[in-house]
Amino acid sequence: MTTLLSPAAVERYRRDGFYFPIPVLAPGEARERRRRLEAVEATHGGQIGGELRQKPHLLFTWLADLVRHPPILDAVEAVLGPNLLVWSTTPPSCRGTRTRPTGG
Repeated sequence: MTTLLSPAAVERYRRDGFYFPIPVLAPGEARERRRRLEAVEATHGGQIGGELRQKPHLLFTWLADLVRHPPILDAVEAVLGPNLLVWSTTPPSCRGTRTRPTGG
């Protein structure tokens, strides 16, 4: 899966400060990453916090692999250019991401 942002996508990012969606993981890969995150959250009693939230890509090889995943790097490189360095990461939380019914 190669992710090359079009010139229009890069321009939209520069104009708006964000651009989505960018397909960087196949559905099975995304499920596996989520499963790993949920396992870490279950082991630590909920959302990752404290020391585990600081540069977790240095603690978990699966997150290190994710920040070096070629389609992600390709998309970021299209905006920032080559020679990227991951200085810090903050993992998402699986809590609060599921669809919930709204009132009404």
